[in-house]
Amino acid sequence: MSQEAINFKKNNSNLDFKKMSLNELNRLPHHTGILDFKISKASFKILNILNDDSSAVKFFWKDTHDTTSLDLWYDISKDQGLYIDVGAHTGLYTLTSLISNPSNRVISIEPLYVNLSRLLTNLRLNNLHRQVSPHLLAASNFNGMSKFKNIEENSYLSKGGKIDKDGILTQTIKLDSLKIPNHMKVKGIKIDAEGEDFKILEGSRNIISNHKPKVIIEVRNENKNFIENYFKEYDYKLFSINEKKSPLDLNKTNIENIINIYAEKK
Repeated sequence: MSQEAINFKKNNSNLDFKKMSLNELNRLPHHTGILDFKISKASFKILNILNDDSSAVKFFWKDTHDTTSLDLWYDISKDQGLYIDVGAHTGLYTLTSLISNPSNRVISIEPLYVNLSRLLTNLRLNNLHRQVSPHLLAASNFNGMSKFKNIEENSYLSKGGKIDKDGILTQTIKLDSLKIPNHMKVKGIKIDAEGEDFKILEGSRNIISNHKPKVIIEVRNENKNFIENYFKEYDYKLFSINEKKSPLDLNKTNIENIINIYAEKK
C-alpha cells in the first residue's frame, strides 16, 4: 500500500477530503494497494493501482463512496436469486450482491476489458469469482455491434465510457437475450450506462414482465419521461434512492445532472 498517501491523509486531517473533486484527489499522493471497502452492513476488498480506480480513490480519501445506493442494493440482494449488474465497472454492486447473500448468482456486464479484468481480480480477492458470469459486452435495445467510446486512456479504469458515434466496435445485446436458467429468478437489475439506460430497459421487457425484478437505474432529464412511462406500463412504483417512503414522479422532477432511482413492482 502507498505509505506516502497514508501518511499524507493522516498528517493532514485539517483538509476536508470529502469536499474535494476527483481531479483534486488525484493531485494528492497516489494510492496503491488493497482497500477494505465498507458499506453500512458489510465490507469487501478491492484493488487500486496508482489511482486507476476512481471508486477506490474516493473511498480511500473520503472513507465512503456511493453508500446509500450500495446499502439499498445490499438489502435487495438478501432475497436469493439472480442479479444483473449492467455497467459493472470494477464490481462494487456485483460484490455487494454476493456479500449480502453468498447463494446469489450475478451476471456482470461491462464493455471495457480493463474494467472487467479488475472486476475479476476483485472477485478473486474476495473468493467470490465462482458465483459470477462476466460478460465483455455493452447493453442496449438491440443485438449486434455498436461503437463504444471511452473518454479515458486505455490503461485507466473508466466510468465514462458509452455507446456513441465513434469508438471501439463492441458486441451489444439486449438483456432479454441473456441465458437465464429456468430454475432461477431475476431478483434485481442495476443499470449504470451513461445515458443508454432507457434503451437497456427497452431490451429487458421479457425479464421485467416475467421476473418483476427490483431495479436501481440512473436517470437523466432527457430520458426521465420515457423511464417514468415504461415503469408505469409494468405497474412499478418509483422512489428516490434517498427516500423510499414517498413515490417519485419523474415527470415533475427536475434533474440537473443525474439521479439514481429505485423501482419495484406495486
